[in-house]
Amino acid sequence: MELNQVAGATAPQYQQQAQQNRPEQQPAEVRQAEVSSSASLQAYKQQAQQSSQVADTVQIKSSSIAKNLDTVKAIEQMHARLNELVKGVRQTNEQLNKAADQVAQMQGNLMTIVKNYPPYPIESNERRELLMSYMSLRKDIESLMIPPPPQPVYEKVKSMWEAMFSQNGQMLPSAVPALEAGSGDKQVQQAAAQLGQTHEQLASMSDQVTQALLQP
Repeated sequence: MELNQVAGATAPQYQQQAQQNRPEQQPAEVRQAEVSSSASLQAYKQQAQQSSQVADTVQIKSSSIAKNLDTVKAIEQMHARLNELVKGVRQTNEQLNKAADQVAQMQGNLMTIVKNYPPYPIESNERRELLMSYMSLRKDIESLMIPPPPQPVYEKVKSMWEAMFSQNGQMLPSAVPALEAGSGDKQVQQAAAQLGQTHEQLASMSDQVTQALLQP
């Protein structure tokens, strides 16, 4: 009798446990909770994966932006250096042009004496005035300071520059011959010829300085 009671009591309990272990026999609320929990876990994993991808994308874009900023800064620095070179070359060319104009005017005064026919007598007032004007212009050009071009350009024209200018930027005395109010025709002719060469050298120097700037 006791065995039957045990068996009778055990059977329902076993059936109840079996029903709990079988999903199809579980209450709908339990199955729905399990499904909801599984979906939530899947959604969390998917969200985590998407967050990781977004973080990687943001990092790549940030790195690209930083690289672009570095490129822009390098271009700005390059333009700043180029602007300084251009400014220096422009200042040099402006003074070279000023010197060339004065040399041309000086040569014109002497050519007026040389080409005059009949020649001006040594004691004539016209000749004396032209020579005095020449001497005044020569003083002006002696005091003219021509700045050398910026260093990278200067190195390319150094030998030519040193043949015409001293270290302080003044033209060498040999480039502009000295004359006096009583200088003879031969001296005037020689000085005029020298000034013609000096004018050509100044023009050539300006060309060389500009070409040196344009060359890599």
